[in-house]
Amino acid sequence: MRIGELSERTGTPRRLLRYYEEQGLIVADRLPNGYRDYDESNVDRVVQIRGLLDAGLPTRLIKQILPCLNKPRIIH
Repeated sequence: MRIGELSERTGTPRRLLRYYEEQGLIVADRLPNGYRDYDESNVDRVVQIRGLLDAGLPTRLIKQILPCLNKPRIIH
């Protein structure tokens, strides 16, 4: 999915999604035309990131926590 669809589905502005990618929190493939192409799993990942940010965690800690998240929306 392209960045606009991910933005709509998560309620997250495109600018923030680009920032999350820059910080290594989400990953997008690049299409031949240069557009970002996000996997379906990024929807849940962005929801997790938003929840952790709302809890007051900085992105540098979130980057360390994300690999510990097993299933979408479940924090161990």
